[in-house]
Amino acid sequence: MSSGLFERILVPTDLSRFGDLALRYAVYFNERLGSRLTLLYAEEISWLAVEHPAGYYYQNVAEARLALTRRLHEYAVSHIPQAAGAATIFEDDAPESAIVRAGLDIDADLIIMGTHGRRGIGRALLGSVTERVLHQTDIPAMTVNPSLLESNAAIDIRTVLCPVNFTDVARTAVAQASAMAESFEAQLVVMHVCEGVEVRLFSNVEEQFGRWIDPAVRARTRYKEVVVHGDAAALVLEVAGQVGADLLVIGAQHKRFAEATVIGTTTERITRFAKQPVMTVIRKAIGAKTPAIS
Repeated sequence: MSSGLFERILVPTDLSRFGDLALRYAVYFNERLGSRLTLLYAEEISWLAVEHPAGYYYQNVAEARLALTRRLHEYAVSHIPQAAGAATIFEDDAPESAIVRAGLDIDADLIIMGTHGRRGIGRALLGSVTERVLHQTDIPAMTVNPSLLESNAAIDIRTVLCPVNFTDVARTAVAQASAMAESFEAQLVVMHVCEGVEVRLFSNVEEQFGRWIDPAVRARTRYKEVVVHGDAAALVLEVAGQVGADLLVIGAQHKRFAEATVIGTTTERITRFAKQPVMTVIRKAIGAKTPAIS
């Protein structure tokens, strides 16, 4: 039975070992929370039209779709325990577009994806796909770094680290991190990094930090506070190692930039370099609309 925390999880996959790792986390969530899983594979079949005559494309596109759909189903059967089960979706589209659209279509509560790997027939999938998804969606996204492949340890979430900067989206992130810690019976570490003028007010910040934490978090979650000063991204990564974090939960605010939205460099640096999975809780930019995905 679902815990209500993450009822529907979308798992984009490139059918590589990097995709295997993200899927392992999704299965863990299914086992612990009862989440329903949807596995997505995106491949632009239009490459057939580029590498072959137009007639070949029209004669073979249906067969190519069927073959890739069958391949995804076989992958799901071989990688997901029968008790978990999973829906599968094949999209003839660019990965970032397919991920954003599928997340909306299934009303996903969470997207779990690897940050590197390969997709399709010899085509590279870079971290930029992950970054574009984070720019285009406001669904929480958990990214899994390929460095985790170096460890064969069983997945277990015992310590959750949540860096905050006293903003509204940080409060949302703390609430999410607290719910995660409660569901997994884990310890929550909430940290604040003083930068710039805050460094001169370091002791005062420590006093304010405790008051800033939501009383509901204090009442229901086993947690501790950490206050440091310096470069935010570097210190988040350092503290994550020191406390033995199994998961980072960070808040990100979309910001308007011309006709697009961007997220901060601190968020991108943490997502790119963290040795732990990173769950990014995203808020839309003021006045921003859900992007049209063709």
